[in-house]
Amino acid sequence: MSDFPTEGSPPFINRRLSTQEWRQYVANYNFGRIAPTRLVLHHTYRPTEAQWAGLTTMRGIQRFYAGKGWRSGPHIFVGPDGIWLATPMSQVGIHAGTGNGSVAQGWYSIGLEMVGYFDTVRPAGRVWEFSLAVMGELSRRLSIAPDKLISFHRDYTNEKSCPGWAVTKDWVWSSVNAYVGNSAPPPPTPVPQPDPGVIQPADELLLEHLREASFRQRSGGQGYNPAWAFHQYAVQENLGVPLAPSRTVTDGGKQYDFQPFARETLYCEVPNWGDVRTLTKLLAGSIPPSGLGRRLLDETYKLGGSTFRPDWAFHQFALLNRLGPPIGNSANLTVDGRQYAYQVFATDTLYNLVPNWSDVRRLSQLSTASAANDVRLREALLAATYRASGQTYRPDWAFHQRARTLNIGAPLGASYQIAVGGARYALQVYALDTLYNLVPNWSDVRRMSDLVKPQATRTAAGVVLGSARRADESASSPSPAPFSQQLIIVRPNPPAMAHTSRNGRAIEQVILHAVPGNSELTLHQMSSVGSRFTTHYLVGLDGTIYQLVDEARAAWHAGMASADGLWFNLNLTSIGIALERPSTWPEASAGDTSQQLDALSQLLRELATRYPLTSASLMLWSSLAGSDSDAADGLPLEVLRAALKGA
Repeated sequence: MSDFPTEGSPPFINRRLSTQEWRQYVANYNFGRIAPTRLVLHHTYRPTEAQWAGLTTMRGIQRFYAGKGWRSGPHIFVGPDGIWLATPMSQVGIHAGTGNGSVAQGWYSIGLEMVGYFDTVRPAGRVWEFSLAVMGELSRRLSIAPDKLISFHRDYTNEKSCPGWAVTKDWVWSSVNAYVGNSAPPPPTPVPQPDPGVIQPADELLLEHLREASFRQRSGGQGYNPAWAFHQYAVQENLGVPLAPSRTVTDGGKQYDFQPFARETLYCEVPNWGDVRTLTKLLAGSIPPSGLGRRLLDETYKLGGSTFRPDWAFHQFALLNRLGPPIGNSANLTVDGRQYAYQVFATDTLYNLVPNWSDVRRLSQLSTASAANDVRLREALLAATYRASGQTYRPDWAFHQRARTLNIGAPLGASYQIAVGGARYALQVYALDTLYNLVPNWSDVRRMSDLVKPQATRTAAGVVLGSARRADESASSPSPAPFSQQLIIVRPNPPAMAHTSRNGRAIEQVILHAVPGNSELTLHQMSSVGSRFTTHYLVGLDGTIYQLVDEARAAWHAGMASADGLWFNLNLTSIGIALERPSTWPEASAGDTSQQLDALSQLLRELATRYPLTSASLMLWSSLAGSDSDAADGLPLEVLRAALKGA
């Protein structure tokens, strides 16, 4: 059948169907060239069932999406009064970020919004009856079993409980199976309590307001859209906040949407919203004279208030180190009788001593400076950095003091206050994070990024890496995580940035580094802007395994080595693993390493299943560097080599 007409922007059908009308509608629906293969279940959170007003609410939601610049939305809303059609089901919607799918990827999903808030209670009554009809009839029409068809919004983000913690996969799948089979619904089971290992409702509410404020700062009022693929990709990859609204360019007869973020410019071909790509990968280390890559590069700089100059050292350095868009043009300042050129970029400010144009340096490298002349230069550059955003640097303000030590990029606006849940918070948005405090506790400065729970994976429990799926839910699609049943990997936020391409080189070694200091300190040092050292993994003395760099990338941990007169880059061919040691090590012993050894042995066995590693592949960095033998303290190397050999 031909679909109902749409109205407004984004195009919504805005038509209500009864259960019987829905059955007829979906049974004869023409999905076109590609049929959906996934349904993503959501709850609206707001509006609640009590706030729902049918067509008035639908048009209000439509206006809200239009204000965010959306070109589509979810496909179906289920209220207490019926099944409401929004985005036509033959089109790719915007509702679950990377879970939207795209035509280019050859699949897409249907977005179903249940009206209500279901963190503590399950959907019931008419809302649940209509929701069952939507899911059940789509399962029949598409000939896809419920456990293969239905996924949750929280499968694609670790910042949402959506469709609510009270809603579990087993309950939904068994209920839809009963509907499809015309059998009795499953007996009620206790509503699960929120998992303490994932974001909780109070923190989720605060995070929602802070993220909205952060994304709205420079995006022309678009705000944060957790269902928009650009925004979700930026959050998952720790790219910082947007530096400008999303825009559209045309190249080679095709339309592309793009948006610059603090660390990267994202783009996609219209209308493949879920197929998010990065400008860095498109450029592949080059500066093309023309084409889509050059167009996006020029537009990114233009939105930052500058013109891209491919022959300028600042611009070359910023591009190579992913410092993001500029914030204004380059300028000069004088400190201690010396003239410096500088330019503010999203994640750092670059400078040089005039006329040493090629000797580009970073403001972040002065963050811990103690020499008087370096401190004066740092303070002058900080003042210039704040001025670029129309702000005044206040070295005695807690926000500004904390931002300097954290190296979280340029400020994007003034500090101000918001109300959340009956409390008032002060906040200031920076390119890589937002600082806030509870008014009037001015000195208790906190980071928005700390509200996000670390992403943990235990594949035996069905948790997909990079999601906040509950431990009692099984995955509806194969997990991308290659780890076995008992291995838990934590991915800290923010991740480390000190890594490059392996340039096609195969992994041949595993190099162990003993690192004094607790895991929290080491994680902070490795993930700090400007860090020149990081490993792929860090294993704590308590057995926790942290992954800072994807194995496909070359972490900066081992540097150059020589053999038979030839020099080669060990980073390209190795996996680096840091091992927590006491802060006074090696003067103090490593202590009890039993939990660490158990976790490390499991990790080595996993690595040996993926790469051609042997017992000889395991090395100590201290041995490669011709250093002390104390690095082996607490490390029975033969046991660890046996773990590789016995994989």
